[in-house]
Amino acid sequence: YRELLNLIHPEDKSLLLNEMQKHLSHQSRQFSAEYRMLCSDGSYKWIYGRGMVVSTDEFGKSLRMVGTHTDISAMKNAEEKIWIEANYDALTKLPNRRLFYDRIEENMKKAKRGKESIALLFIDLDRFKEVNDTLGHDVGDQLLIQAATRIKASVRVYDTVARLGGDEFTVVLTDIHDSADVAHLAEKIIQYLSQPFVIHGVESYVSASIGIALYPD
Repeated sequence: YRELLNLIHPEDKSLLLNEMQKHLSHQSRQFSAEYRMLCSDGSYKWIYGRGMVVSTDEFGKSLRMVGTHTDISAMKNAEEKIWIEANYDALTKLPNRRLFYDRIEENMKKAKRGKESIALLFIDLDRFKEVNDTLGHDVGDQLLIQAATRIKASVRVYDTVARLGGDEFTVVLTDIHDSADVAHLAEKIIQYLSQPFVIHGVESYVSASIGIALYPD
């Protein structure tokens, strides 16, 4: 039993123990849980575990349970791939419009509960269409990837940077104390994006326009 627990991923251990304890104390008819288990090569596999108590002592205490372990790694990997494709932009790897709406709604609810402020920056790349039309879509795609990297580098790791589509990006800033800080950050992003983009040895230039909205103000 200890050997088994030592192989469970630390993030999954409490869930597994809770589900197991519920069954051992007769609160559930059957034990079942999904968790990651350590393999001999150091990687983790996703496991679906099921089991039932098959013997108890005279006081009703569970003594022994039997069950199965099923490797569901392939299914989990497929689910993760589908989720990533549905929620992340394939080009820049940033959250897409769908995930952005989820994040902004979640952050607004959190801000309302905690009486905090959040800021939303809408970023549009000026002259991007000109670069795309004159130098080609491949250069345009590389420019968008670099722009996404620069915007991400401008904000904190826990702030959300998303690509809505085309050359439109958004940033969700949480825990805002001074609107002047948001304006300074917007200026910083504009400055980063105004520096030349070097793609295939050729320098390209764009600028950025940024709109700012504050919640709840």
